[in-house]
Amino acid sequence: MKLNRIILPLMVCALTWSSCDDQIMEWKESDGSVTASDIPLALKEKIANYDYIKTYAAQYTPNMTIGLGLGADLYINDAAYKAVADANFQMFTTGNAMKHSSVVKNNGDLDFTTIDAFLNAVPADIKIYGHNFLWHTQQRQTYLKSLIAPEVIIEVDDDDVCENIVGNYGFEGGNAEGWTGLWGKYTYAVEQPGHDSDYALHFTMTNETNVNYDCQLFWPTGVLEIGVTYAYSFWVKSDAGLEVQFIGQNASYGGIYKEKFTAPSEWIRCTGEFTYTESDTKDIERIGIQFGGTPGSNLWVDDFKFGKKIEDPDAHRTNLLVNGSFTEDIQNWSKWNGDDGCNTWNDSEGNKAKGCLQVVNAADNAGGEWKVQIHSDLLQPVTKGTKLYISYYIKMASGSGSARMSTSIESGSGDTNYQPNQVVASEWQRIEWEIEAGANITGINFDLGLKAGTYLIDDVIISTEPFEEVAVATMAARSNGGITYKFKTAEEKKTALLGAMEAWIKGMLEHPGMDRVTEWDVINEPIADNNQWRGIDGNFMSNGDDAPDTAPVEDPASGLSLNWASDHFYWGYYIGKEYAVKAFEYARKYAPADTKLYVNDYNLETNPSKLAALIDFVKYIEDNGQVVDGIGTQMHVQAASITRAQIDAMFQTMAATGKLVRVTELDVALGTSSPSAEQLETQANVYQMIFESYKENVPEAQQSGITIWTLSDNAAEHEYWLSGDTPNLFDANYGRKHAYKGVCDGIAGKDISEDFSGDDWKNAYETEEETPAE
Repeated sequence: MKLNRIILPLMVCALTWSSCDDQIMEWKESDGSVTASDIPLALKEKIANYDYIKTYAAQYTPNMTIGLGLGADLYINDAAYKAVADANFQMFTTGNAMKHSSVVKNNGDLDFTTIDAFLNAVPADIKIYGHNFLWHTQQRQTYLKSLIAPEVIIEVDDDDVCENIVGNYGFEGGNAEGWTGLWGKYTYAVEQPGHDSDYALHFTMTNETNVNYDCQLFWPTGVLEIGVTYAYSFWVKSDAGLEVQFIGQNASYGGIYKEKFTAPSEWIRCTGEFTYTESDTKDIERIGIQFGGTPGSNLWVDDFKFGKKIEDPDAHRTNLLVNGSFTEDIQNWSKWNGDDGCNTWNDSEGNKAKGCLQVVNAADNAGGEWKVQIHSDLLQPVTKGTKLYISYYIKMASGSGSARMSTSIESGSGDTNYQPNQVVASEWQRIEWEIEAGANITGINFDLGLKAGTYLIDDVIISTEPFEEVAVATMAARSNGGITYKFKTAEEKKTALLGAMEAWIKGMLEHPGMDRVTEWDVINEPIADNNQWRGIDGNFMSNGDDAPDTAPVEDPASGLSLNWASDHFYWGYYIGKEYAVKAFEYARKYAPADTKLYVNDYNLETNPSKLAALIDFVKYIEDNGQVVDGIGTQMHVQAASITRAQIDAMFQTMAATGKLVRVTELDVALGTSSPSAEQLETQANVYQMIFESYKENVPEAQQSGITIWTLSDNAAEHEYWLSGDTPNLFDANYGRKHAYKGVCDGIAGKDISEDFSGDDWKNAYETEEETPAE
């Protein structure tokens, strides 16, 4: 490397003669009394001559650490950004990379991809501050909700292809509640009539539509399970032969794309299925259709159902009966006892499909089950001692009845098996009978003589192969269609969330490389703006112009509605104040012994009551057996309004706790993207004032340090935070601002530039050029 000195023309004039205007000033020889050293430096030259921030920190405040809050992705991918950060700061805090929603996936697994890349990029001599374990935002809500959500009991219609989880599948409330994606290039309305129902959803495409994907409709499913086969069905019609495609999406709009259907002018049913695999787009959490591209066209949608494919629990079992499903007739079933013609084929009823055995018992016969008896031979005899698994579906045409099965046996080979009497209702029910053959069995009987009525029987299976328990439970739920919910108790929810909290904290602290994190924000912003515990007793986030967070609701018809914005989650709502104690218990349990654990909040410099509430929060944790090492104050301050008195009072109150005190997220906003020189000077003075107050009011033993929040005024760092402002030490091009000098002077406790002389002017104009390799 070599130094190339660039001397500005104006500076050359200043050092060579007293004036460059020979029309005004007379030329004279210099008397030699004024040298370059005597000429004061301009502000820009002074700032350029400052050393790196961490050089002054090591010299003047060795007991405290000066940190930087940064974007992990920017640090990893922007070499210039990384170089400035590495050169100036002793500790890094990631803005988002270590938060719950950034690491925890929708199924609860932890993804360390970004964290590992960040840890590998940070020089070994730079510390890392952990931010954070628990907050009320940026929590993986989908996963946490799944832990406390009710058990879904799915009732399936006879013609359903899936265990439907779409609540408002038929729009029968006259609305589209629950459906999302209703922002496409169309207008829509829920109208009458529907397909064999009162309502359907009607879309009219606008003139702006030109591609399939700009008109979409979605239902939120929660994350689909890998390896599970899903099925769907829906009815559509259109006036333009529209192409309708079934799709799924994740939160980042990544998708899976399945069958396409052409919607004609009359209703058609569209069905399909797919097995969701590892090779598909990850974390699909909503399903629906897309149908855009034809301006002015109309589409009607109804009875949209989706869920796990209904599998026949008996599909794997070999049936020893010739005709157990009665799809065409009742061949091989004969009357052994009962009125002539009491056994017939019913072609309009059935369990899974139309067609079943119908048996009429005209009179009650006390103790005479055998007086109405319908028989079928087996394909081959079953020897004595064989295990048989028998199942059938049965219902009454109306009222209730009584039924049993019995075996027909080879004479002299042993004893007949009799099933206990079964109560038969007016809805299809599955009945199972597991026996060990008491003799050589040649056939099977339905004994229906005990109670009068019309009996309907379907899907009879005699098999040596066992029942499939999970699938049986699904089929047993077959009823008149719909979803009901079995809600968890408060204790069940608390236990599930505490388990998730411990797994999250343990997983973070035990991940390889995370022992570099020496300090942690265990709980971030626990106190609401009304100075109460956030998430407890109705204290939620206001969300600005959006609808505020409110208390969750459990509805028997719709399940659990958290009523919280995306990825908001209030641990204390379900766990109570114990959540804070448990968070510190788990952090202390899994962190290295010398790790310092903090609580952290904002507006403490302007709201003494909130600071008092935070200190009480710490006291509660410690009264319940845990130790809090430090208290963090964010200090997102306004240059025009913050006062030294406010800052002094806050630091004095924090110091009085005896805890470590850290400024965790310091920035000084100006309220403009084009600040004047005077505003930049005010900003520098505020930064300096905060450092000076911290050192004066916090004893050295309690000085953890100060972290500057974000590196520069570059728009990439302010897309979501202080957008359009200029709150940092470096400008948008990573050049030092007046505030840089303010921080360095605050660290040193003096104006460092007073030691500079005119001889130092040249340092402001030196640049490095790389020389060719020899």
